[in-house]
Amino acid sequence: MEDTRNKILSARYVAPVFTPRDETRNVNYSIIPKYVDYLIGAGVQGILVGGSAGQGILQPNSERLSVARAFIAAADGRITVIVHAGGVNYEDTLSLCRELSATEGVDGIMLSTPIFYPYYTYSGMLEFLCDAGKACNGKPFLYYHFPSLTRLQYDVVDLVKSLKKRLRNFVGLKYTANDEEIYKRLVKQKIKIFLGFPSMTLVGAQTQGGQVSLITGPTNFVNGVMVRIVDLVLEGNSRKAKTLQKDLDDLMTMVVVEQELMSAMTHVMDFVGLPMGPPVKPLSDLTESQKRIMKGNLNKVGSEGKYIDMLDRYDAHTETASIYTSYLLIGTLAYLFYKLVNTKVNSS
Repeated sequence: MEDTRNKILSARYVAPVFTPRDETRNVNYSIIPKYVDYLIGAGVQGILVGGSAGQGILQPNSERLSVARAFIAAADGRITVIVHAGGVNYEDTLSLCRELSATEGVDGIMLSTPIFYPYYTYSGMLEFLCDAGKACNGKPFLYYHFPSLTRLQYDVVDLVKSLKKRLRNFVGLKYTANDEEIYKRLVKQKIKIFLGFPSMTLVGAQTQGGQVSLITGPTNFVNGVMVRIVDLVLEGNSRKAKTLQKDLDDLMTMVVVEQELMSAMTHVMDFVGLPMGPPVKPLSDLTESQKRIMKGNLNKVGSEGKYIDMLDRYDAHTETASIYTSYLLIGTLAYLFYKLVNTKVNSS
């Protein structure tokens, strides 16, 4: 468990991956290796499979497992892999936790509380999370705190304290909320915290410095921007960091068309060069009109140019990787040639 725990603790920029689908809404497994290569090229250090961006809660367990295994195979140990197992049905959730705990390549399991009923008690949710954490069979366990989705308003700091006492494999949480005071109280608990809202990037860097960690939808397409915000804070350039944070916030406003957040973020990947297709039903896909609105919005100008130019691009990263590989090969051959020549000179 120690190796996987360390992989989670060291991962700072984690992409909650989309589940790619073809036009018939079947999973498009063929694009997953390209997708993972692109993320690694963009500086992403881990992935979360089956979270809210991946729409895992709307998939049957069999599909969730097959998608997770496809991403694990594509990652091939190069980055941290966390899989979300949260669902509505108690037994299905625990069954998925057990399956994932026995799956090689899963570094951690994340769990949200069930949605729909807004009146689960605090004690009921604590028991549910502890049962799920134990079903992970020692695999690192993280809690997914998303109160605007679950509509549960209990004290998350108290919950974290209880989880720390009752689960040896509890390592931290994804904090998808924007209450800065609660976030700062969580930091004092000395656990791993992944921020879930891109709007918290600047606050996170100012609070945790180089330890700030993110699992947020835009990591899929503007990871470079978020890395830069953090770097600017570490360099002491808070003014520029604030400007870039505003650009990031504005970009997300441009992306969301008529409240269609999940479908909209998925279609941003069209501009990246890696189409993710439509969302899983019953989520609605964007209309052609909505796609045109998004494109028009992204072509508006921010502080450093068009918002669309802020996006990481698939072709650019693969080309950079190719050039880097070529330089590495040339350098290696040159070094070997140098050693060979010097060996002959010395021997003569």
